[in-house]
Amino acid sequence: MLKQIDMRKKNLHPIEMTALNELIKQMSDVLNNFAPILMTLTHYTQYPIKTEDEILERAKVMDELMDMAKSEDDIVMLFANAISDRIEEFENEKLDFPRMKPSQVLANLMTIHNVKQKDLFEIAPPIVISELLNEKRQMTVDQIKGFSKFFDVPVTMFFD
Repeated sequence: MLKQIDMRKKNLHPIEMTALNELIKQMSDVLNNFAPILMTLTHYTQYPIKTEDEILERAKVMDELMDMAKSEDDIVMLFANAISDRIEEFENEKLDFPRMKPSQVLANLMTIHNVKQKDLFEIAPPIVISELLNEKRQMTVDQIKGFSKFFDVPVTMFFD
């Protein structure tokens, strides 16, 4: 159990007391300067985006936070990911992206990632990949899950 220290009863040397007071003052200044930033970050992470201008503003802040992060577990990365979630929500609700056929999605992902049909053998043999790309065959649920995992994209990308 932690014991509370009553600073009034503790005999501190005047120099120690002065140093402690200065430290508390500096901490107070830091917290006062941080409060508006924290309020802005809280707003950006908790409230939905209403306009496309807000997307640009939040995307800029998100990029700055990602640049500051030292690791994926860094607190600033948590804020960046939360802002990304708000941007994705807006895009899913407000923006009307043209839908592509699953075969087009697969072809585009293969091109972007420089992936050959043989590279997808664990998901389907090259002949099946060819048939999928040429729309001679429909993707199965297992194939969609496999492509989603392989390319690290949501399974919904492969739905019309």
